[in-house]
Amino acid sequence: MLSYFVVIAGSMCLSPVGLSATTKLAPEAFAAQLMSLWLMSDAAAQGINAQLVGYYSARNEIAYFVGVGSVVVLVGLVFRMIAPRIHAAMLGVN
Repeated sequence: MLSYFVVIAGSMCLSPVGLSATTKLAPEAFAAQLMSLWLMSDAAAQGINAQLVGYYSARNEIAYFVGVGSVVVLVGLVFRMIAPRIHAAMLGVN
């Protein structure tokens, strides 16, 4: 239950920030579509997770979590590298 609580608390912290950025950065004509896209990205991530969890077993527990953790770190590093470009493209939106 503690793990579930941490995930829900993280989601509650991330969702308002993402929704705010989406509304600020979206062109007026596409605001609703991009809000839907923001929410659909969460659904897509949960779908990917549902597929990956099938590969988990007690025998490959360490490899499973090392693999998932490595992908997360790699994606984080990519986002860290492209963050200045994204920030510049925001044109002063705070």
